Amino acid sequence: MSKDIRNVKTTSFLGQGTELDGCLVVQGGLRIDGKVRGSIKSGSVVTLGDTAHVEADIQAHAVISSGRIEGNIVSDQHVQLSLPGSVKGSIQTRELILEKGVYFDGSCKIIEPKS
Repeated sequence: MSKDIRNVKTTSFLGQGTELDGCLVVQGGLRIDGKVRGSIKSGSVVTLGDTAHVEADIQAHAVISSGRIEGNIVSDQHVQLSLPGSVKGSIQTRELILEKGVYFDGSCKIIEPKS
């Protein structure tokens, strides 16, 4: 995992018990602990906590999740999935990090690194 990902500042937060239906677009880091239905687009890192439930397509620089995702993920850097998380959908990324025991039902395409 690159250093720039670990030092990204979270600029937006959707807390536990909060629900959003629609298109969520942010430029900075995003943390979700609630429920989102629709689509998510971030120019940075999207982090989903254990209580997050996302029924949406996600497009971001990187995705780090221990929540539940039902939708497709497109990341130009990496996707990291941890327990108790799960994914139902396709993943397109440069690097996939999958903790043992995480449920993944879908397909994965690894993008060739830029020269």
